[in-house]
Amino acid sequence: MKTLKISLIATLITVALMALCGIATATADTSDCGEFYPRLAVVTAYECIDENDTWIITCTDKEGNEWSFYGEQEDAQIGNIFNLLMWHLDDEEEMDEIVEVYFEGCMNYNALQDWLMGAWQ
Repeated sequence: MKTLKISLIATLITVALMALCGIATATADTSDCGEFYPRLAVVTAYECIDENDTWIITCTDKEGNEWSFYGEQEDAQIGNIFNLLMWHLDDEEEMDEIVEVYFEGCMNYNALQDWLMGAWQ
């Protein structure tokens, strides 16, 4: 009987400690950590900036925003479609960063014109 009481008390203390530890664990505040989002954009300009074949490629999204990234010469073709993985940290969209760039295909000049006219309306 005495062993049963000791086991019961030890079990209750263990359960109480586990409950208190669960309450006391810290949780990370993720309210200001930002988020990722995709942005579909089309190449509208490019420029070779040095003799090492480094290119700055400028894309325009459907809203008319221009985004630039470093790329290779084969990426620098007017009408190439890229899916930009963006990092949004604060309320200003201008401060968003391109994290990754994924080639999605290309469009002809008529489709590009329609894309740009939709962006500027």
